[in-house]
Amino acid sequence: MPFELQELRSFGNALHPLLVEARANDKREDRWGIRYPFFRSVAIATDDGSHVTAFSRDISASGIGLLHSIDLPLGDVEIRITTGRGYAVRVRTRVSWCQPCGEGWFISGGQFVSVPEVGEGQ
Repeated sequence: MPFELQELRSFGNALHPLLVEARANDKREDRWGIRYPFFRSVAIATDDGSHVTAFSRDISASGIGLLHSIDLPLGDVEIRITTGRGYAVRVRTRVSWCQPCGEGWFISGGQFVSVPEVGEGQ
């Protein structure tokens, strides 16, 4: 059954604060280039030797958005993403922001810094 105009207005009014927040977050995540939705498991290794499993939210040529269950320290980490073909891509990434998003979860944004040399650390 199609929505009535009044029902659509109700949805619009209810969702408006969320859309405003999404737009503000989009401007805060100052990443150049087009972002693509990209939901994939990501392994994160911090400089202190900690290992964290996270999920990517989106990806661009310059960076990545992440979802994880710990408060990531700002600074450089190494992320490893397994491709659909089964091999891993490792990228040094600078976490530039991290914030809680509810129920023990955090979102963060990282800028790609460098790709390790072939064979390095393997």
